[in-house]
Amino acid sequence: MPHPSPLPEGLRGASFSVRAARDRGVSRGRLRASDLAAPFYGTRLASTAPTLRQRCLAWQSVAPPESYISHSTAALLFGCPLPRRLERAADIHVTAMRPLRPPRARGVTGHSTAPRPTLWLDSRGLRMSTAEQTWLDLATQLDLLELVAAGDYLLRGFREADGTRRPFTTPQRLRTAASMHPGRRHRSLIAEALDAVRERVDSPKETELRLLLQRAGFPELIVNEPVRDENGRILATPDLRVRGFTLGIEYKGFVHATSHDAWENDIRRQRKLDAIDWKTVDVMRSDLRQPHHILLLIESELQKRGWTGRSTWPNLHYEPDG
Repeated sequence: MPHPSPLPEGLRGASFSVRAARDRGVSRGRLRASDLAAPFYGTRLASTAPTLRQRCLAWQSVAPPESYISHSTAALLFGCPLPRRLERAADIHVTAMRPLRPPRARGVTGHSTAPRPTLWLDSRGLRMSTAEQTWLDLATQLDLLELVAAGDYLLRGFREADGTRRPFTTPQRLRTAASMHPGRRHRSLIAEALDAVRERVDSPKETELRLLLQRAGFPELIVNEPVRDENGRILATPDLRVRGFTLGIEYKGFVHATSHDAWENDIRRQRKLDAIDWKTVDVMRSDLRQPHHILLLIESELQKRGWTGRSTWPNLHYEPDG
């Protein structure tokens, strides 16, 4: 079978509209060749296994400039942790600014919004909602835990090659964006999530653990703050530490059971913490599903260290019959 003829310069390996290709002299037969995908009507993509970004660029090639990629699609492009139902969704989300109507096409879920500044940004040629707008839009798709996990990620950002993090936004920018639209849908969910998001969170499971402990009524939790010895040297940086108490709480993912280096580092760190009478409570995935035992353990360790409170988790304490 003969190989398809080369595409004109600028179309090779790119997303483009059928109209743009025809204007460049590409025949209709060439546009039907097997090396091109047609993710949306009137578009072509020089890939048979397109990435999400490539599909979004293909849509943009036929979309009006007053529209942009939004909601969970933009969140995935940022790298946000999302529930599997959204990670696997086939449609892309697109928002059009009024008076345009929401886009209606196969493979697209359309939305509309009033035109406002700072709704979207240019990400290497792709129009997509800002981190703040993406997070606000996610309130229509996520529950509280999922929304806080997405916010924690955007505040933490992606990891650079040297190990540092580059945040996508800040708590103040999230609050400012939310305050500009006090009448928006899901405002109570957004307000609750704004109070719960934190910087420096490393994983969605850490977010889940933190919210669990907050709902259980424990004292204030501090995220990833170093524990130092009397000379100021950093001994550990626990996922969570309880303000005012020598107690840290760590979520132990499966990597700690399969990585020899992680296992040895955990032991060395705990030896140093033992020297300053610091207790670390390790939490597993199963503890998050059935938390009663781990909550009782944390309550006990806090009370040993002078806490006079008691967890308010439902049915954690069974009072004796009168």
